[in-house]
Amino acid sequence: MRRSNAAAAGPKFRREPADARREALVAATLACLEKFGHEGVSVRRISAEAGVSMGLINHHFPGIDGLIAAAYESLASRLLSGSRDPALAIAGDPLGSLHAFFSAAFAPQALDPAIFRTWLVFWSLVPHSRELRALRDRTHGETRATLASLLTRLKRLPGVPAFKVSSAAIGLSALMDGLWVELSLSPASFAPGKAVALCDDWVQALAAGAFPALRVATGSSRTSGARTGCR
Repeated sequence: MRRSNAAAAGPKFRREPADARREALVAATLACLEKFGHEGVSVRRISAEAGVSMGLINHHFPGIDGLIAAAYESLASRLLSGSRDPALAIAGDPLGSLHAFFSAAFAPQALDPAIFRTWLVFWSLVPHSRELRALRDRTHGETRATLASLLTRLKRLPGVPAFKVSSAAIGLSALMDGLWVELSLSPASFAPGKAVALCDDWVQALAAGAFPALRVATGSSRTSGARTGCR
């Protein structure tokens, strides 16, 4: 018996591993948000971008909200790794590690306008989604924890006055976020290198004890604060 041409050619489609399919759907989601903004939050658009049926999204994720959350986490993790990895690779030089973190955070790939457009969509959805709020808090906390780890190294340097690491990490994170948003909205306002220099200057000022609110009380001041419950 002769086999048909279709049979001889083999199956037209092959089944991909679940992890690979999930990653492809996340990538398609990010691509749709970059291209279409809020209109990209669409099962139809995302499935078309991924080249799959709409039902496959519900097979791999708990609906469109779960897929959006996965895309948020993927982008946040990628951006944090891009800054954290080069910083942690530098040993014995706290200022150099922080500078590496700043340089990566304001590198061209981090300032891609498509990334900013995607974040605008995510930010607008956070107030309306408990899952996204929790995810935002966790990923932002990971960024602050990384900064706190790098600042702890700085605090251990001889001659650096004791400072409140957690509060300093919050302040530095806010400075970086503000500079990143300004550069994304108005790229011509200043160069990315200026943003890096401003962050470096902030760290140098911290190391010199220039921020009274971040200093750790010593001696009688610390004792007095403990008695009154003041910080």
